[in-house]
Amino acid sequence: MRTLPNGSAIPLYPLLADPTGAITQPGSQTIALQPGDYLVSYKVSATLNQPGYMQVTPSYGGAPHLEYGVYFATTATGSSAVGSAHFILPAPSATTFSLTYSGSVPAQNGEINLTFLRLRRPV
Repeated sequence: MRTLPNGSAIPLYPLLADPTGAITQPGSQTIALQPGDYLVSYKVSATLNQPGYMQVTPSYGGAPHLEYGVYFATTATGSSAVGSAHFILPAPSATTFSLTYSGSVPAQNGEINLTFLRLRRPV
């Protein structure tokens, strides 16, 4: 990942394509989800070169979801910041998913691991 300034969308790089077409990537910073329920799991790690904080917030259904965000604060220079979240995302209609970085200092040397699993539940 590149340096992430405050308020920036996090670039997402696919490893595997969904053969069903329910999970696609229309842009470098968004994931498109067809109607259904999804287990979402993500982990973020980065270096903060100055004391500060980082927050990563998922957005879907047209709104940010702070309740599933990751927050990390440090008082040390050059500290690693890390966090993870796991949640069920109900999508009654097609939606897009993205992650946004907010922080008091830019994040360096970051890594994001993001997984979607479509659940077999009636919509």
